[in-house]
Amino acid sequence: MSEKNNAAVDIEQLNLQVPGTSVDAGHRLVTGIGQSLAQRIPAGMQGRIGALSVRVQVPAGASEAETSDAIAGAIMNALQKGHPR
Repeated sequence: MSEKNNAAVDIEQLNLQVPGTSVDAGHRLVTGIGQSLAQRIPAGMQGRIGALSVRVQVPAGASEAETSDAIAGAIMNALQKGHPR
C-alpha cells in the first residue's frame, strides 16, 4: 500500500514564460505545478529557497498536465541537487 505524501508547497512567486498561452491557462499551469510538486516532494524534505531558475522545453502540442509535470519535474531536479539526502 502506498503512503500519501502530505507535503506543503509554498511558492511566493512563480514567473513563467509560455508563448501562446492565455492568462487563464497560465493560472491552471501554476495550479498543476503546485499539485505535482506536492506529490513529488519526499517526506521530511524542508527548506527555503531564495530563488530558483529552471529552463524547460516542452514539445509543441503538449497538454497543460504534461507541461505542468515537466515544469514540476525540472523544479524537483533542481531542488534535489540543492538538498542531498
